[in-house]
Parts: sequence; C-alpha cells; structure tokens
Amino acid sequence: MRKLIALLLALALVMGLLAACSGKDPGESSVPDSTGSDPTTEPTTEPTADPTEPQYEITSVADILAMKLEDGEETTDRYYIRATVVSIDNANYGAMTVQDDTGSVYVYGTYSEDGSIGYAEMTEKPFKNDEVLLWCTIKNFQGKIEIHNARLISFTPAVIDVDQSDYTDMTIAAARDAAVGTAVKVDGVVARITYANGQIPAGLILVDETNSIYVYDSDLAGRVKVGNRITILASKTYWILDSESSNAAKFGYKGCNQLESAVLLENDGKTDNEFDKRWIPESTVKEILDTPVSQDITTTIFKVNALVSKVPGNGFTNYYIDDLDGETGSYVYTQCNGGDFGWLDAFDGKICTVYLTVLNAKSTTSDCVYRFLPVAVIDEGFDPASVNVAQHVVKYYGIGQFLSSYTGNPALELLTSVSSDLLDFRDAKLSYSSSDPSIISIDGNVMNCKKTGTATVTVKGSYNGKEYSEKVTISVTITQQAVSYPTVADAIGAAVDSEVTVKGVVGPSLVNQSGFYLIDDTGVIAVLTDKDTLATLQIGNEVVLKGIRTHKVIDGSGYFGQTLISGATVVTNNYGKHAYSIKTFITGKTLADINNLDNSVDHTTEVYVLKGTVKIVETKYYKNIYLVDGDIERILYCSSANQYGFLKDFEGQEVTVEYAPCDWNSKGYKGCVLSVILPDGSKVINSLNFD
Repeated sequence: MRKLIALLLALALVMGLLAACSGKDPGESSVPDSTGSDPTTEPTTEPTADPTEPQYEITSVADILAMKLEDGEETTDRYYIRATVVSIDNANYGAMTVQDDTGSVYVYGTYSEDGSIGYAEMTEKPFKNDEVLLWCTIKNFQGKIEIHNARLISFTPAVIDVDQSDYTDMTIAAARDAAVGTAVKVDGVVARITYANGQIPAGLILVDETNSIYVYDSDLAGRVKVGNRITILASKTYWILDSESSNAAKFGYKGCNQLESAVLLENDGKTDNEFDKRWIPESTVKEILDTPVSQDITTTIFKVNALVSKVPGNGFTNYYIDDLDGETGSYVYTQCNGGDFGWLDAFDGKICTVYLTVLNAKSTTSDCVYRFLPVAVIDEGFDPASVNVAQHVVKYYGIGQFLSSYTGNPALELLTSVSSDLLDFRDAKLSYSSSDPSIISIDGNVMNCKKTGTATVTVKGSYNGKEYSEKVTISVTITQQAVSYPTVADAIGAAVDSEVTVKGVVGPSLVNQSGFYLIDDTGVIAVLTDKDTLATLQIGNEVVLKGIRTHKVIDGSGYFGQTLISGATVVTNNYGKHAYSIKTFITGKTLADINNLDNSVDHTTEVYVLKGTVKIVETKYYKNIYLVDGDIERILYCSSANQYGFLKDFEGQEVTVEYAPCDWNSKGYKGCVLSVILPDGSKVINSLNFD
C-alpha cells in the first residue's frame, strides 16, 4: 500500500512539473502593458527551469506570424521564443528585432524575467547578434503581428568572430589620418554619446591621448556609457548625407571623420574615467567657424570660452554655442529636437569653458555650415575682466568690416565705438589708417576707394589704456570705361541653362533660399548665390552679376516652378544705396487675383503691390504666416514664420505689401513679401539674408 501511495505522489509531482513547463501560466495576474509600463502585480508562477533544457516548448517566428489575431487583439497565453537579436531598435525600452530560421519579428519592449525592470535598467542585457529566450504575448498592432511584454528568461552573448590580425593597432590621431576602409584597432574613453530620433543611442565620441573621433555604431553606443574605457575594432570612413554630397564636393568638404562597423573587444565598465584633455587645442568659436571646410577638423575636440544659449521653438529646442560677441556661433546638432541636450540647460546664458567638436557640416548650394557637438561644459565663473577688450573689438568688430577686394567705391561707414553688455565694457574705440590714401582714403569714419591699386588698412582698438592693432591688405579695381550690360529682362528671356551677365540693383531678400531679388527698370528675377557672395552685398548695391539662367521645376508636376539665376557671382559691385525700381510692379490687384493665377504659367518674375492682413498661426510643431483679405488666405513661403520677423510688428494689421509669387518646390504658387509700404511711402524691406 505504501508503495502505491508513493507511486501516486510521484505521478502527481511529474504532472505538476509538466504543467509548469507547458509555456503557459494560468495563474498569471498581470503582464507589462503595451505602453511599456511595469506590472503592478507579479505573476503567481514564474519559469524556473533551465532555459537550455528541451522541456521549454519553443514557438517559431513563423508560427507567431501565422497567428490569426484581430487588430488590437493580444493573446492571454504566453509563448517561449528563442531567436537571435538582429537590431536594438530602442535602447530605452528594449524594442528589438529578432529572428530564427523561420523569419523575423519585432519585439515591442523587453523586461527582466520577473517583469520588475525594463531593458534600460538591466545591468546584464542582450545586444545585436546575441541569442535570447523570451517569454511573451503576441499582439496584432495595426495589422502587424508583434511580440509584446517580453520577459527575458536568458540570453547567450554572441561569439566575436573576427580575425584581429586584419586590424592595425593605432592611436586615434593615426586613425583619423588613415585611408577610407582601413581596418583599425583603437582604444580610448567614451566622452559623449549621441542620440538619434527617439533618444536612441547612435554613436559616440572616443578620446585618447592623441585626438578624438566619432564612432558611428548604434549597437556599440547602446552597450557603453560615458566614462568607459573601451577597445574596439572598426573601419575608417567619412560620412556625408547622400543628398548633400554634390554640394559638399563643391566646397571641398570630405565629410564627418569617423569610424563605423565597430566590434567591442574590451570595456573596463568604469564610468569615472576622464577623457584626456592635455592634447586639446585652445581656440575660439570664431576661429573654428573661419576654418575652411576643406580642412579636416570634424570630430576633433577644441577648448573654447563660449556663451551657451537655449532657444525654445515649436516642438523643439535649439541650443547655440556663441563666441564672446554673443553672435558669432552655430547651433548644436540634434536629431531629437533638442531633447538630448537638456543637460545644457544649467549653462543657459552663461559664458563657460566648452569642449566641443564639429560633428558635421550641413552642405547646401550656397555654403557648408558647421554644426557643433558639445562634449563637456564647465562653468568656471568666467570673469569678463580677463578679456583683452582692445584685441576683442579689433578681431570681432573691426577686421570683419573689410573685404579683401573692391570693384568700386563702397563709401564704407566704419565703426568707431563698441560696447558690450555680455562682457561689461563701454565705448571701446576703433580707429583706422591707410598706407596709401591715394588708393584708399579714410575720412573720419568713412572709407573710400579712390583708384586701382593695393593698400593696407590698419585697424586699432583702444580701451582703458591698452591698444591692439591688425593690418588688412585690400586690392581695389575701378573701371572708368562705361560698359553696357544686359538687363534683367534680357536675363529672363535668355535660354534656360545658359550663362548670363546682368546689371541691376540688389533688392529684398529671398526667404528660405540663399539669395535676393535683382531689380532694374525692366524686371525682377530671383538670384541664388553662396554665403560668401552675400556677405559682400547690401540691399541697394548696383551690381553686375554672372550666373546661370535656370528654370527650377519638377518634371511632371504640372506646375511652372521658379525662374531664377543660380550660382551667381559678382563681376562688379558699384555699391551705393540705390532705391530699386518699381516700374514693372503690378498695382490694382488683390489677393483674390493672386489666388486665381494659373500655376502652369510663369508668374515668378512679377511683383504685385496689394493689401492684406498679416496672420501668424503657431502650433507645437510649426509656425506659418499668411496674408489674408476677406475669405482669401495666402500662405507665405518659408520654413517658419520666424523668417518673416520684420512682419511680426504688423501681425493682425492690414498693410500694403510688395508681393512676389514663388514656387520653389513645384507645388503651386506661394508668396514672398519684399516689403511693407508704410503710409508715408517709406518701406520696411525684407533683409533676412543681409542681417
């Protein structure tokens, strides 16, 4: 009898074990919800068996994908999945893509075995190429079968299958100079991690005792922390956005100096390693921005004194790193609408010691603009009294007034006094002298170019008994012979893609484009040019330009597009402050007439004088600006209403404007406001690209 009872007890125990290993837990009281929140109640039964044992009933990915679930339906049963991680799609909550021999599936979120913590808080967790055993529910999310509420039962780290003899051990400085495709082995300290959209780790700045470099690898960035000392294998490359490569080549920009396809060999796990700063050169924001993009400075760190500024926008925040003039600077590169740089808030409005690098340069048809990545910021209580004010005003205000050459007489008005609230000084003096007054004369605060030749202008700053001076060599070419040039109407009528030379007056700025309207008595045409050329021009200058007569249109769009001169360069600048002609401007029309323009016919060389009320619409994500007349509403072409800052004062008011139809994207006519005509006949001119 005792033997029979023992046998029955043993049988009951076996049946219980089989039920526990069936892959389903009827006693479960809650699971992590689809939003990734932690469970409020722990399951009554958790898997405890060794996951490598065959009693785990593994469900294949193919079987998961074949499940018939309604949209939004989630299984109450849980399943065991054994698969390899293809990618970590969000390192915050453990979204990943996994695959087995039958297919791949998306995992919405991953938790510890007991569901108490999420992926981000795990000290030991899987990464790309690791094998995982997950216990999860299955859900149809918007028609796609996904794994939800995954519990990580176990994982097996991937074996590094790489021949280290294929890689050359070198310093980061050497890796920076290595040819594209070179396989390198480097070690250093993680100084900063960058993030992609969704706050997903994207890459990192690695620093040794010789230099720094960017490592673009989201898997590696998710595995490490700032302060870790790591050793990696990687491949040297330069990165440029495909759509910007042709513009970058035009300016000699090679791209972001970086490593990719990294393999992590070693990580000391410490987060208190300081990156080596002994090699880092001291510079200024101005000196960095003045460095030609053809000189490879990307991803190397510089030490500067700079003003950190936070500027909230619609659904985003911009951070700027400006020089000590509070203006010369650039913005911090972010793919997270500024959310990855909240740590800079503590330094907003302060002059700090900033360790920064140029992460990349945005390349457009007009220029390449460096974008900063602050690596570390230290508030050391900057003392404005430490600044050599005499030197400062010469370098930041004096020298920048002059061009290296002039083709006429600019009658340039020069600064003679500078004050700064930021640096707390008042009335620092600037004075000027010419080495040859017969070529360049300086009368009071006005510089005049007299005749062809070369002269040197000395710029001197004075403050509190201290002086500092620098010299600028200037060449002057003044042509006395009168030359007859083609008109704007001639340029409009020229063959598309032909080179044209045209004379006119520099008119109001374009918006969201690098250029201006060129105007004479015969017509108006949009002109695109680069940043350096724009810097030599002012509204009202009489100029002779050379460029390509262009028709910008998307074939098959059904819209006319935009007439313009592209790639314009200055042949001659006769300067002056000429009022642009309004002889061809069209009057007597309303916004209703603009609304009825035929989008398939060219109206982009027309300017209308009409009335409308300025309307600005701002939401969390955008800020648009309109002209309104009764029921007619016309949006102005811009990336943000902020580009029409000069119209802000007229919001809600009916005004008379000079309005040019434009269509830069082959989507139909929007408009550009050239100016607001005030009741006394004076104008508030759109000077966006000249400010």
